This record gives sequence, C-alpha cells and structure tokens, in this order.
Amino acid sequence: MSDDGLIHPEPFEPRPLRLGAEPRARRRLPRGILGGAPLILLVATALFAARAVEIEVEPEPDQLTISGLQLRLGGIHLLFTGPHTLRAEKGGYRPLEAAFEVTRDPRQVARFELERLPSFLALEVEPASGVRVFVGAAERGTTPMGPIELPPGDHEVVLRAEGYAAYVARITAQGGGDTPVLRATLVPDRASVRFASEPAGAEVRVDGVALGQTPLAVDLTSGVRGLEVALPGFRKATRRIEVIAGTPLVVPMFRLEPLPGRLSVTSEPPGAVVSVDGAFRGETPVELELPAGRAHGVKVTKVGHDGAEARVTLARGEERTLELRLVPQLGEVQVVAEPADADVIVDGELKGSGSQTLRLTAAPHEIEARREGYETQRARVTPRPGFPQTLGLRLRTQKQAAVAARPAELRPASGHELRLLSGGRFQMGASRREPGRRANETQREVELARPSYLGTHEVTNVQFRRFSAAHDSGRIGPHDLGGDTHPVVQVTWEQAAEYCNWLSAQEGLPPFYATRDGKLVAASPLGTGYRLPTEAEWSRAARYPGEGPLKYPWGPSLPPPPRAANLADGSARSLVSLVVQGYDDGYPATAPVGSFSANALGVFDLGGNVAEWVHDIYGIPAATSAVERDPTGPAAGDLHVILGSSFLQGSVSELRLSYRDYGMKPRSDVGFRVARYAE
Repeated sequence: MSDDGLIHPEPFEPRPLRLGAEPRARRRLPRGILGGAPLILLVATALFAARAVEIEVEPEPDQLTISGLQLRLGGIHLLFTGPHTLRAEKGGYRPLEAAFEVTRDPRQVARFELERLPSFLALEVEPASGVRVFVGAAERGTTPMGPIELPPGDHEVVLRAEGYAAYVARITAQGGGDTPVLRATLVPDRASVRFASEPAGAEVRVDGVALGQTPLAVDLTSGVRGLEVALPGFRKATRRIEVIAGTPLVVPMFRLEPLPGRLSVTSEPPGAVVSVDGAFRGETPVELELPAGRAHGVKVTKVGHDGAEARVTLARGEERTLELRLVPQLGEVQVVAEPADADVIVDGELKGSGSQTLRLTAAPHEIEARREGYETQRARVTPRPGFPQTLGLRLRTQKQAAVAARPAELRPASGHELRLLSGGRFQMGASRREPGRRANETQREVELARPSYLGTHEVTNVQFRRFSAAHDSGRIGPHDLGGDTHPVVQVTWEQAAEYCNWLSAQEGLPPFYATRDGKLVAASPLGTGYRLPTEAEWSRAARYPGEGPLKYPWGPSLPPPPRAANLADGSARSLVSLVVQGYDDGYPATAPVGSFSANALGVFDLGGNVAEWVHDIYGIPAATSAVERDPTGPAAGDLHVILGSSFLQGSVSELRLSYRDYGMKPRSDVGFRVARYAE
C-alpha cells in the first residue's frame, strides 16, 4: 500500500521455466472460495442441461405450477428434459392437471386450454315428484332430483308426467358454474268436450271407443281424435278434432243424413236402360241408392222391347230387388240366301240353311250367310213390328270377291267412320196423298250408279275444332251445344264444304270443292275427296233399309217407339211450342252422336238430333218419267238443301224422311256429315 492509501498493482515478470526443476508448492486458495465452488458448478450444469419451454394456457389461469426444478424468465421456463406435470386453476373453469414431455429441442412450446364449467339447472316443478325430465332427446331423471349439468348453449327441456300435458321450455346455459332455475307447473292433460247431433240419441265413438249418446259431455286427453257418430237409419258421420289440454271444446253439431234405400234393378233380357223419376240411372243389372220414405217411378226400356215400369217406396236403409221382364217387339225378316245351301247366322247363332223367314226383336241384328268357297256376306238389320222386310244375301265366289274387294266401311285416321252406300234404282219424294207432304217433295225415279261412302255419324264439335279451333256451337236456352261428342252446329254450308276440303288435305286426297266466282262449287270432274252427301245419297241411306221406303226413321207410323231418335220431346217444351206428345228421348237439346240406334245400314241420326246440310243447291224438282242418274242438284243458286228432322222439330211434316228444308244461314239445329265417292 502506498502513502496515498491506494493499492497499486505490482509489475509482473514471468520467470523462466527451468527444465527439470522441481515444481514449486501450489499456492493455497482461501477457504471460503473453495467451499462455494460445487454450488456454482451445479448451477452452471443445470443451465447447460435445461431446455427453454414456452407455456401457453388459455384463458390465462389465476394459478399455475409445474413439477420439477425450473427457472422462469417471463413466459419462458427452463425445464429439464423428461416428463412434467402442469397444474392450473381459474375461477369458472375446471382445474387442469396435464402431463407433458420436455425434449432436447432447444426451444419448445406447450399449449393448454381450460374447460369452462357447465351450468347447473335447478328444478322447481309442480307436481314435485314423478316428473320425467328430458334434455333434447335424452332422459335425465325423474323428480325429485338434483341440479342438471348443462353445457353452455341453448337447450330444450321437456317435462312429462302421467295425466299431464308435456311442458316444453328453452334454457340458455351461460356456463361457468351458474345455477339457473326452471320453475314449471304442469297442466292436467285433459279438456271437456261436448257433442250434439240432429236427431239426438246417436252413439259417439272416439278412436273406436263408445263413450255414450248425444247430447254428451266427456273429458278427453289431448291430441288429434277420430270421431264417429252413428244412428240406425242414418249415414255415419266422421270427423277429426284436436283436443287441447285445459281448453273446453264444443264440437259443431252433427246433422245426420237419412240412409237411402238400396234398389237392385234387373231385367230379362239384361242390358235395359233404367230411369228413375225420369232421370237416366244406368243399365240393368244396376244397384241404385234412392231417397227413403217417398215413391219413385222406375222405368226400364230396351230397343226392340216394350218398356216396363214400377212404383217403389223404400224405408231408410232398406235393400230390395226389382225384377222386370220386357216383352219383345218382333218383326219379320225374310232372308233370301244364295246359294240355297248357305248357312244363315243371326248374332252368332246358326239358324239353319237357305232362305227362311225370321221373327226377331225390333233391335239391330247382324245377319250373315256362309258357305265354304264363298265370301261371307253380312248385313245389319232392324226389324219393324208389322213391317216385314226382305234381306238378300248373295254370296260371291272367292274369285268374284277378289274382283270386288271394295271395303264395306272406311276408318281413316281422322276418326270418321264411313259406310259403303249400295246403289240401285229407287223413288225419291212423296206421294201427293201422304199426310204432311209439301209441294217441294216431287216424286221421281233416281238411280245411284257410282258407289260412294257415307259418314255413319254427324261431324262432332271436337272434329270440327281441329279444323277451326275458334268455332263455338253456342247455346240454346240453358243448354250448351258445344260438347265434344255433340254434333257441330251454327255452321254455314260453305264452312261445311271447307271442312271437307281440309279433311281431304289431311289424307292426301284431291279437294272436291273449288272456288268459282267467289263461291265454293264442285270441281270438275267430280273427284274422290271428302264432300257433303248428295240429296239422293242421303235419301237412299235414310229411307231404304230394305224393300220399300220408310216414312219415318223408325217405321211407317206415329208415335215413335221409346228412344227412337232425338226429337222435340216433352223436355224441349221450353224451346219449342210443338212437341211429340208422350215422348221422352232423354235429351232436351242435342245428344252425343250415336246415342240412338243405327238404321239398317249402320248409319246414326239420319232422323233426329240435328238436321243436315247436303251437297245440292235447293230447287223444286220437275216431275218427269225419266230416271235421274247420280243427281247432284241444280247448277246455281244461293240456297242449299237441308234434310232430316232435328231436336227442335216435332210435327208430322217435319218428322218424315222425305221432308225437304233449305237455307243459307247457320242454325242451332243444323249440322252435317261427310261423304266421298268410292272411285
């Protein structure tokens, strides 16, 4: 130490090392320094062996401990390699104890997440016991019971108990150990329900269980219930109701409908038309429901038979069978068959061989003649009581048939059906002595030499609308004339002719009509396209089914038989002043085409339904002894001939098949049918 009181270092001079010299004795260190050396060594070793681990706990805990020796520098922990245990606690969360491994990596991250405590739902329920508790679809127990753990979120809690309506509540659990309380009072699962009926005394069944008779008040459990109210003699009434717990219900009055009687109507022969109180009800055999307690008029009719009637009164719910026998109306048909040994078959039944006279019902029949080596001949004939007919069936050999292989009918894609019209010589017009004859019905001889086809039905509304979509047949009084299967009306002659040309185009045939001087006229020469039938063709088809002309569509005299044709009957009194007395055809206006029987040629409605335009220009034929061949009427004129009676006509003059009318304007009772030449 120097005089100034400071300590100064002394200069150091290293001594030279001498080889072979004995080492000097080591200088001893102070004792204190030697004692702390192991601790320093241990700390240095620990720092060298520890690894830095970043500990992340979400959310940040209130308390955090890690097992084992550690040093912490901020969020970094110096931990020895190997297993460790972390313990963390925070209010509102479950305590966490998790093991983790410290590896030799120089820097590591260990992440942990605390689980939030659930909510603990307490229940205060009336009734206090026996209530089953559901959370969602899971049953959690039956009261009385302790709090229910609910994870955070929305929950549906349902309470169920015998005899009570289900109680449903929505609970939002906050979590974190909160303790929400559900207070609920269950409502008894029943309500008062009252029933009444008119008439009273009906048995009430709920879900098939009889509860008593109306008027009735009962308690029912909630839900949708099926009701049945029954009283003998009345229709059962059924209904579904919903019973809501605690809400009284008065079921609307059941007004019971009396049961009808059931009448089974049969006839001999079957297939007869049945009408009750004037209304069509089907064909025999048929089951009918009729209002009970009053008399009903039952009428049964069949073509070719006399009608039968009965009065019937049924009690409520009564079942009865009515059997009616129809007396056939017979007409004679003399069948002349060639060759003489040909078999004669009527409606599929063999009647013998050769010519014979048959007594058949006044209804359409199919008669055929057969012989081996010959072509079978068939014909349809409707016998007329008191008006004998002759039917010739001349068989052709196979060779003859091949030469004359013209089809008896055509069924083109248009939907029309046409029948071959046989030719021959006949007389048109009417005798001056015929009651109802008019001056324009000149009697004359006509011959049809050129074979032709005639439509079996009048053109319908649906067929005409394919040509003219906007056409409307209109109405007459309250009756709609535009039904699809009813005959088209309210058409001019020109519109009918244009339809025929359109129909020809559809089938690739040349048009029959051409325009000349602004008018439609027959093209020259006369082609095979569709056209209106000539007056001669129409008359031949309508008046000559056999030998001798018919006066009326049904025969030689009035009144017409039941359902002979659609004429001005009793139901049409609101439309016309003159009707056929005592006649009811079932249709006050037009009827669907083909509703009545075809004539012997298989053609429908040549008398009745609607009158029809024909091809001929109107004129009064001259009386002459010369035979007219295939006449087509005058060459010029503004009016055209209209033939056949309609649903608006009922006079003796109009009902005759020789009646000739004329016009140029459309009418509600005039339609048309189509025809065409065969060659």
